[in-house]
Amino acid sequence: MAIKIASQSSLADPVSGARQKRLFLNEASLAGKLQHPHIVRVYDAGTSHEMLYIVMEYIAGSTLKRYCHPDALLPLDQVVEIIFKCSNALDYACRQGLIHRDIKPANLLITSGTDVKISDFGSALLVDSELTQVLDSVGTPSYMAPEQIAGREITHQADIYALGVVMYELLTGRLPFQAENQFELLNKVSHNQPLPIEQLRPDIPLPVRQIVYRCMAKQPAERYADWGELSKALAQVHAQLESHSDSESDTRRFNRMKQLHFFRNFSDVELWEVLRISEWRDFSGDRTLLQEGRVGGSLFILASGEVRVIKGETNLGKVTAGHCFGEMAYIQGSRRARSASVVSSGPVSIIKLKSESLTQASERLQSKFNQALLQTLAARLEQTSLLASAL
Repeated sequence: MAIKIASQSSLADPVSGARQKRLFLNEASLAGKLQHPHIVRVYDAGTSHEMLYIVMEYIAGSTLKRYCHPDALLPLDQVVEIIFKCSNALDYACRQGLIHRDIKPANLLITSGTDVKISDFGSALLVDSELTQVLDSVGTPSYMAPEQIAGREITHQADIYALGVVMYELLTGRLPFQAENQFELLNKVSHNQPLPIEQLRPDIPLPVRQIVYRCMAKQPAERYADWGELSKALAQVHAQLESHSDSESDTRRFNRMKQLHFFRNFSDVELWEVLRISEWRDFSGDRTLLQEGRVGGSLFILASGEVRVIKGETNLGKVTAGHCFGEMAYIQGSRRARSASVVSSGPVSIIKLKSESLTQASERLQSKFNQALLQTLAARLEQTSLLASAL
C-alpha cells in the first residue's frame, strides 16, 4: 500500500487551498471504482484529525519521465506497447465516464519491461456527475490540448492528444513545443506544428510517426475518433515491429487472446488480468504436454495448433485452438493425477494457468472462467451423448 496525504500548507493557502482540496477529494471519490491492471488502484480514502488521506496500490518502480531523455530512450517496440496499454486503460476509464485531463510521463508509472500504471486521477473530469468539480484549465501546459488551453468543453480527445505528446517525448527525448515562458508555450501549442519527428530520429517508421501526428492534431475531429481506433492502429504497427523480434510481446498476446473462442465473453480488463497471471509456451509436434497418471494443478488454453487426447492406447479425440484442456485440476480444486495424456499434433502455443493463481484472481475473472468451463463441459457432454447414442 501507499498512503497519499494532502499537504496541510497547500490546503490552508488562501488563494489555491479550496481548489487543491477539491482536486484531492476528486481523486478520493474514485476509491474502489477503477479496477484495471494498468491503472493504480485506490482502495480507501477519508479524514483523520482533519488530515485528508488516500490509500492506494504501491508501485515499486519509477515514472516514464526517466525515459524522456535522448540518452535514455526505450526501444521503439516497447514505446508502442506502453502507449497501447495506456490507450486500453484510458478506454476503460472513458467507459466509466472519466476524462483524466493530466496525462504526462510523471503520471505514468513503470515497474519492469512495459508494465505501466496510470496514476493521479485528481484532475479527472467525471462526465454527467452531479458533484462539484474543478472545471477550470487543469493539467500540465506542455501536454494540454488546444481546446483545453482555450477553456472549451473537452472530451476524451484531450486525453488522446496528451498521450500523443507522451509518445512524441518517449520517441525523441524532448517535448514537441519548447518556449521561454508559459505564454509563448501555450501560443505554440495552440497554433504551431511540432518539430517533425523525422528531423530528430530519421529511423522512426512512417506509420509510428503518423499515429503521433494524428493524436496531436489541433482539431479534436482530426484525431482518432475513440480509444478503440487508436488501440487498433497501435496494435497494427506493433505487429509490424514485432516481426523482427524473437520474443512475443504482451500486445500481440492480448490481441491473440481476443480472437480465441474460450475468451469470447471476457472483457479487455479481464484479458489483461489473464495475461498477467499466465505463462505462454511453444512446443514442437508430437510432444507430450500432459502425461496420464502424473499429478498436475494447472489448466491450459490452446492458443494455436491442435492436440490429441489419449487414454492408454485409445485416442479420445482432439482439442483445437481456442479451447482448453487439463481443466479438471482447477474444477476439482486440488492437484490430481491426470486422467489422460495430451500430445501435440504439430507446433502448438499454449497458455498455462496455475489453479492457485486463478483462485487468487479477482472474483470477476474467476466467474468468467467458471462460465467458460461450464460451457466447455456442457459441449463435451453433449458430444459424448451423441457418440453414445450412435452405438
